Amino acid sequence: MSEASFHLYTSLRYDPLLLESPQNSLPTLNFISPSPFYMLVYHRDRMLEAAQHFEFNAVAKKLEDGKALHETLLQKVKEWMEKGGQDEALKLRVLFDKEANLNVEISVSRPVPLSLLYPPSLDPPDTKPTPHPANTFKPSPLTGGALTLGPTDSLPSQPPSQSQTPESPNWLLRLDTTPTSISPFTSLKTSHRPFYSASRSRALPTNTAAPALAEVMLYNECQEMTEGSITSLYFYRGGKWVTPPVGVPAGDFPSSLKSTEREDGNEGRDGEEENGDGRWDEGELRKPFKGRWGHSVRSAKVGSGGQRGTTRRWALSQGMCMEETVGVDTVTVGEGVWVSNGVIGFGFGRVVE
Repeated sequence: MSEASFHLYTSLRYDPLLLESPQNSLPTLNFISPSPFYMLVYHRDRMLEAAQHFEFNAVAKKLEDGKALHETLLQKVKEWMEKGGQDEALKLRVLFDKEANLNVEISVSRPVPLSLLYPPSLDPPDTKPTPHPANTFKPSPLTGGALTLGPTDSLPSQPPSQSQTPESPNWLLRLDTTPTSISPFTSLKTSHRPFYSASRSRALPTNTAAPALAEVMLYNECQEMTEGSITSLYFYRGGKWVTPPVGVPAGDFPSSLKSTEREDGNEGRDGEEENGDGRWDEGELRKPFKGRWGHSVRSAKVGSGGQRGTTRRWALSQGMCMEETVGVDTVTVGEGVWVSNGVIGFGFGRVVE
């Protein structure tokens, strides 16, 4: 597919289970409550941002009515069920062409508990502290290896491993072998995705236990981690969980969407706009939504270049992680990494060779 013929799209989850979620019913996440759609407001926002950037003006106009979007998607699900589909967890691939023609592709999605759609936290990874030498006992061979357990003795139980938690799928993740150049097509979600297909063909690991739970981790030409081919990534660094910063989509914005003068007459950074509460947006959306991506304050520097994930935005808003650059050279085989996207929620995995 050429860049000239791409569609704007997002993939989201429909799930009757979400009707039971108080979190999913918040007006910050859904236009109508309760809702079976997973974070529909965030999906609308990311499509609107892409429509503004690529000047899909008819799409931007259509997306202004969030409630209408909800009703349209609900009708698409109803039509799918009338053709024999079941009322169960579904993946909706929502596509718009430049004239705002809508196409919704529906497929069955695997069951996911609410605890992985809206996890209470991202717990720290497993740690095995090195014992102090003074606390390390080595029996002398002269005693025949004495110190044995008696009938009333026992060993302390081991703390449960995150990867062994029954609800948490065991993802396998592998580092890509070649950097991926960043562009608006890596920052904003469109159907132009040849670089993701290339990355998966190069480095996708095999997960014999669950083939769908395998992911390749991308990095840019500055040797910074960006994202997974279908997920956002969260690494444990400096005692906290961090996710690579998205920054401003690389490349020029259409001139009609730029704004270099603030309302008070002072010049801001090229493309900045006030977000409604006195803070200044980092420039990725010309008409910003308050608290949209939960960015930490950085600079005019372009970020690492990954997608503006909906679940990533939610995790940032909950204070579960922070934006921070993650160097390729810090990623190690065996380390625990969280992944998430707008269809499967959150999952925990390990980096493999």
